[in-house]
Amino acid sequence: MSINIKNNSEELKVENGVFIHSSCPSSNSGNGQDLLLNVGSLQKPDLEYLGQLIKDKKQLSAFPNVFSHVEKLLDEEINRVRIAIFQCEFSHEPLQLPEAIGEISTHQEKLYVPIKQYPDYNFVGRILGPRGMTAKQLETETGCKIMVRGKGSMRDKKKEDLNKGKPNWEHLNEDLHVIIQCEDTENRAKIKMSRAIEEVNKLLIPQPEGEDDLKRKQLMELAIINGTFRNGGIMPTTPTTNK
Repeated sequence: MSINIKNNSEELKVENGVFIHSSCPSSNSGNGQDLLLNVGSLQKPDLEYLGQLIKDKKQLSAFPNVFSHVEKLLDEEINRVRIAIFQCEFSHEPLQLPEAIGEISTHQEKLYVPIKQYPDYNFVGRILGPRGMTAKQLETETGCKIMVRGKGSMRDKKKEDLNKGKPNWEHLNEDLHVIIQCEDTENRAKIKMSRAIEEVNKLLIPQPEGEDDLKRKQLMELAIINGTFRNGGIMPTTPTTNK
């Protein structure tokens, strides 16, 4: 089956689960260049496929706000594949949530990072992961927002110094910490928050150099994002369910 979508001089064609973007030729132009987006089928997740998806996303960025639905589908497929490959050592048992009772409210917990005991350890990178993907995975699994705040939480240290003392930046005067936030009814939020706190606490335990499987996966994922990965290293092991 083939689907064609045209937008002015742009055309999107879907054939056999593959998105093909091309510029429609006009009387003053030659043949349009094709952009292949291999996101249509549930292909088996592997490093090569993830690299292709990320490359497709970069190519698609040349056409901003043209194919918003394609961008959304591509983001969802990238997220599906990267989670399958780079799942962290979080508990993969789905949360068992009861029926909502009462009003929805905001629940919040603050966990301080042991930066004084381990001043040279990169806790921020460990918690957030490449492009924030480790934190996003944890948010997806727990239903909570995960935010790193406090001194040293910003990548740009000059910007952090400039923002100190300004309204809405008061957290920069505090020690480095993680904010866990959930919007739900109290009976459901309690379960979500408990899982999130448990998993974040795992990330706050430094691992010996060379034995940190999470760091190895994060570095591999970062290399794929930057286009510098060469598939000659160790493939991440398939995660097992923690019980």
